[in-house]
Amino acid sequence: MKTATSSHTSFIQIEITTICNFDCFYCAGRNMPQRHMGLDLFNTILASLPLEPCTISLQGEGEPTLHPHFISMAKQVIEAGHIPYTITNCSCLDASVIAEVFPQIGVSLDTLDPGEAQRLGRHDLRQVVENLDRLLQRMGPDRVILHTVNYGQQMERFTKLVESRGFSRHIVQPLQMKDDYRKRYCNVPVGPQGWKSAHYLGCRYLQQPLMRYFDVNGREMPCCYIKDASKFVSTDHARSVMGQGRVPDCCAGCREITMGRS
Repeated sequence: MKTATSSHTSFIQIEITTICNFDCFYCAGRNMPQRHMGLDLFNTILASLPLEPCTISLQGEGEPTLHPHFISMAKQVIEAGHIPYTITNCSCLDASVIAEVFPQIGVSLDTLDPGEAQRLGRHDLRQVVENLDRLLQRMGPDRVILHTVNYGQQMERFTKLVESRGFSRHIVQPLQMKDDYRKRYCNVPVGPQGWKSAHYLGCRYLQQPLMRYFDVNGREMPCCYIKDASKFVSTDHARSVMGQGRVPDCCAGCREITMGRS
């Protein structure tokens, strides 16, 4: 049953699948058990959320449009009084349906070079760009947000794409250096972390709830960066450990940790 709450988090993320048709080298999901979230579990999570309207992003470590009930899930979010969102690799979607259901949508795109895309594990770049253009035609550039992982690639062509298509938002994020991500790209050079001798100030996701994340098994966590759930005890435990000047095992290496020396 839904309840009102005074501690309202305006962004909820539900990992509806870990299955993907891409093999991106930086994606922690490629090492996870491959499965879709069941409808019963999804309905339970949705029914447990507060009454206040919030954005619910149907995404995780898989391609959300591959879930057989993806569109019906998004419609359920709307019926529950919330706003649906997702980030898709744009490889297999119906632009007209997406435009009808989603007020905004995120598209993940890392390169415009077909050979580089294939090397990264992002297949059929031509189809992706064609689908992106269909989305732009249906939704307009203000409703499509471009998401890019910066792993050191050339960004000039992206600048031209953003300008030519009229995107209002292009979010570029660096590679996540957290331990449970680094397993996928352990040979990528990383500068000295320096955190072992530092005094931890905390994490914004723990200090002030920014989101609620439900993984594909329905387990709730304070952020979307914990990919080895076996190391996660609870949010309160993570706060307690960090408050003692130590990093919780589930947070090791995360770029979201703020630190300084006492």
